[in-house]
Amino acid sequence: MVTRGGSRVSHGVRVEDAETAEFAARRYLESQYSKVVEVKFSKIWYVTGRARDLWEIEGIVTIRKMVFMKGRKSFRFQIDSNTGDVIGFEAVGK
Repeated sequence: MVTRGGSRVSHGVRVEDAETAEFAARRYLESQYSKVVEVKFSKIWYVTGRARDLWEIEGIVTIRKMVFMKGRKSFRFQIDSNTGDVIGFEAVGK
């Protein structure tokens, strides 16, 4: 998984449920891509660990490239459940 420096998406808010994790992921995608058309989440799960607990999220983002053209990218996130920081992000163009 590629990380882009622990970007804070929820300003220190604890991510306690799947809905909040999806919101944090959506905000991060909108900050990375200027023309997000749609975000679809396919998987989301909570992982407990010795060092930290986190949310894993997978899905597809649709981005407007030009007036009539759109691009799609699969993505995968790791979000720290205590801080809301994105600690891992990977996007693959389709």
